[in-house]
Amino acid sequence: MKEHVYNLVDLFAGAGGLSNGFQQTQRFNVVAAIELNEAAQSTYIINHNNNSNIILKDPATNQSDITKIDFTTLNLPSDQTVVVGGPPCQGFSNANRQKNYLISGNNQLVKEYVRAIRDIKPVAFLMENVKTMHSSVHKFFVTKTAKLNKNDFSSLQHLDLIAEDNEPIYSLDQIDLLVSNNDEIREFVENFESLSDVPSPFISATDSLTLLRTLQKRFEKKKYLQLKDNREIRDVQQIVKQLSNYQHSSEVIQQIITKAIVLLEQLTDHHIRINEKVSSLVSFNEFNRFLTRCKELNDEEIECLRLFTSVNELNEFTVKAEVYSYNVVEYLKSIFKYYGYQVVDEVLDSSHYGVPQKRKRFIMMGVRKDNIKIALPKILTDSPYTVEDAIKDLEAIEPQTEISGYKNDIYYPDQQRDHHVSPLLDYYRENLKSESILFNHLNTKSTPLIKKRFEEIKNSNGKNFHSLPEELKSSYTDAKRTQNTVYLRLKYEEPSPTVVNVRKSMWQHPTKARALSVREAARLQSFQDQFIFIGRKDEQYQQVGNAVPPLLAKALATNLLKFI
Repeated sequence: MKEHVYNLVDLFAGAGGLSNGFQQTQRFNVVAAIELNEAAQSTYIINHNNNSNIILKDPATNQSDITKIDFTTLNLPSDQTVVVGGPPCQGFSNANRQKNYLISGNNQLVKEYVRAIRDIKPVAFLMENVKTMHSSVHKFFVTKTAKLNKNDFSSLQHLDLIAEDNEPIYSLDQIDLLVSNNDEIREFVENFESLSDVPSPFISATDSLTLLRTLQKRFEKKKYLQLKDNREIRDVQQIVKQLSNYQHSSEVIQQIITKAIVLLEQLTDHHIRINEKVSSLVSFNEFNRFLTRCKELNDEEIECLRLFTSVNELNEFTVKAEVYSYNVVEYLKSIFKYYGYQVVDEVLDSSHYGVPQKRKRFIMMGVRKDNIKIALPKILTDSPYTVEDAIKDLEAIEPQTEISGYKNDIYYPDQQRDHHVSPLLDYYRENLKSESILFNHLNTKSTPLIKKRFEEIKNSNGKNFHSLPEELKSSYTDAKRTQNTVYLRLKYEEPSPTVVNVRKSMWQHPTKARALSVREAARLQSFQDQFIFIGRKDEQYQQVGNAVPPLLAKALATNLLKFI
């Protein structure tokens, strides 16, 4: 008897690692995918028989933008459909005061995933995300009640509706809007009791905000301030023009603006070394960031109960907004249970499921059935595959450096398997049209300095960037703070660490003085060699680093089938 095949909808699909693992069970058929990145779309399409219609797009914009997709038009049978995906979710932290924006728009995408589940009503879903998803920094803020908005996923009214046993999942919280020791500013902001009291920002364009912050950092580092080129001069002149048109009745605000204008006008003519003058830029940036954050809370319709000011023992004051917040995972469990799903979540290590990599990810699974107890898959192995199992057979094949003219016919099984026969090889080489084909064995052509670094780490049996002598670190601004994953040299006898964009991190082959290829990184992620990546080299590396390992996905799919 032929086994039932389910429809699969792949949200935030990337290159398609998650759905690829589901398809390997031969029990799932991808009917629709959403992915905004065009290079990743191209990869997805070529690995699905060049079916460009598999990517869902908004007819008005021709973009695969999930915020514009009406899932009710898919008309998929609920009991035969499964939804998978990993929506971006950025943590919130008051400690990060330097960002232009407080609240990541990416967090809205988690709610778009919820909307998809509500409208498609699949028999089951699976969500993948960062391992820290449970932590307190992954939270939403309560918004004002939006009347007649069926996509209200964050108001008190909505949260009270989905609460189990009338136990609210939200609680009081505080957002730091300004931290300063400027008495002049403090005197002014202490009068603010609500967001409606706060004036609009002096400057709100992202490029302008970034430039002003860059100028401040440049002075702090070099102790003098000078514009780099004519473009910066033009941009500063444009900022001055905007500031000259800003009108407010407060003398404090007008003084802050006037001092900033004087400094910026002087800066367009010559460099500045006087700390007292640059302090006016610091005050301006501080206060404008506060105004920008207040505007953001308004624009995002955050339910702000009040503004208040506190002072510490160093006479540094903080302006805070009192709000409600709720944990993302607790919310997801509540909303999916409200929609009728049994829900389970856990952090799983990919190396326990056949992936030659230590990669921990948060997994949530839901099944729309009553009276069943669901569970995520048990560990399949305590003896994980290693880097050697994954890429040893590619050791003697020199990666190519150009996409144009790339030669696929470079793999010779008899030669490649002489030294180490891995049980993974049959899996990697499965279903290829020719046994000599090897796609995407590409890396970036190294500069002389990078070659020296690779050679030094290899010859000294080094571990990473910090194994280099000082003269080979000089191009890095702050060598001591460089992460241990930069120029990381992999070890054959161990599973790989978590694969990221290995091109940006300059990961090194275990025995060669060169960077890992796209294909080698893909092997570490458990992609089969028949899977083709499309785009520029940096885009291919990024797609590999962002992906869910297919063998982890296959284990999740196999487990899910037990419950549906």
